[in-house]
Amino acid sequence: MAALVCYILIAHHTDSFGMARLTYDKINLISGLSRAKISRGLDVLVERELIAKEVQQSVLSLSRLDTSVRGWGMLPAKGLYTTTGKISFFQRLHLRSRAELDALKLYLLFVSRRDINRNVVDLSYDKISDYSGISRKKIPDALTLLSVNGLIRSERQRSDINDYAISNSYRLSFLESYRHGGTTGRAEIDAVRAQNEF
Repeated sequence: MAALVCYILIAHHTDSFGMARLTYDKINLISGLSRAKISRGLDVLVERELIAKEVQQSVLSLSRLDTSVRGWGMLPAKGLYTTTGKISFFQRLHLRSRAELDALKLYLLFVSRRDINRNVVDLSYDKISDYSGISRKKIPDALTLLSVNGLIRSERQRSDINDYAISNSYRLSFLESYRHGGTTGRAEIDAVRAQNEF
């Protein structure tokens, strides 16, 4: 969990070259993680080659950042921070709960799978489990934790499976909040109609 928290913070502070200047004190202030947990979290990220520690002290870089190719996601940032520069959700984590780990994994999954045209994530529990490794029965706990802490919003709509089926879509809070069904829905309806006319 500490590794995922550190990874998110590094991504938040990365410049266009993939470099972030983050001291242990700054990570501690934002997240509430102890220095020992920060150190272990960064070690995990280095071992998995997700980040590199640069020669300059407190400079970290994302190893696989390449915004010129597909496959990167927009990570909400500014709205997550309080006026004192902390992320309340991270401050509340106890780092001992499976639901907390699953919630962090699910959050990053949603970042990576968001439909940029509709600003929504459409994933079934089976797909969530396939992509993240989270057990199907544990997904509701992770979703609840993210929702209660204001990181996502769930939307229900009719599924195309049958007339009675309902499916869920998820929106990341603080990310292009002006783009939702009310502002993009008409265009979607017109696009579907146009496809059906041919």
